[in-house]
Amino acid sequence: MHNIYYPNNKNDNIYIAVLSKESNVNPKDITLEYRDNQEKTFFNTIGFDINKAIFMNQVHKDNIVKIDETNINLFGSRAKLVKETDAIITNLKNIPLVVQTADCVPIILYCSESNSMAAIHSGWRGTVQNITEKTINIMIKEYNANPSKMYAYIGPYIALKDYEVGEEVAIHFKNKTIINNKWHIDNGLEVKSQMIKCGILENNIELSNLNSYDDNFYSYRRDALQIGRMLTIGVLL
Repeated sequence: MHNIYYPNNKNDNIYIAVLSKESNVNPKDITLEYRDNQEKTFFNTIGFDINKAIFMNQVHKDNIVKIDETNINLFGSRAKLVKETDAIITNLKNIPLVVQTADCVPIILYCSESNSMAAIHSGWRGTVQNITEKTINIMIKEYNANPSKMYAYIGPYIALKDYEVGEEVAIHFKNKTIINNKWHIDNGLEVKSQMIKCGILENNIELSNLNSYDDNFYSYRRDALQIGRMLTIGVLL
């Protein structure tokens, strides 16, 4: 049975959910068929059409794509990915935007004033490239979004205690510490700091306390290469 997590703070205008891993399943035993069946069951359970869901071919960069009436038919499900993209924005209703992660930070942004949203994938490279700030700025440009009227959900990601990095990475982060003579960073807190700098109110940011290194989630750091991914979705209602 798959595990589904939801933000603590609910909003009637946006739906957010996270599909994690079955705790008794070895990630290295997962097949494409198993993954696809789990994802279809997830979408059926939450009541949205997976064929309308917008997935990204995430590449750890800062490319951002606007989904609107002119290009919506080009995308849908894993069969029609948005290529080489790590953030998507839209003001279309009932279109699930999907972030895939296995330690990186999944982000859903919603602006109540402009009724627009974004889904962002921010690994440490994306965070260093300020992909969240750039996405917010594009939402301001495209939708006249107001950061002070934004709600942000930062989904499950790898916790600081489990996220060892080299000095060449740590040098870019403020949210870091040394454990056993090794640098560790908190990528989610770093993203939160960037949001506040952009004008999102701290009280409007929900930071998940779930650690993707734990057994209920997929973790690249824990399991190395495998095809399983958590899905964090946001849908304008």
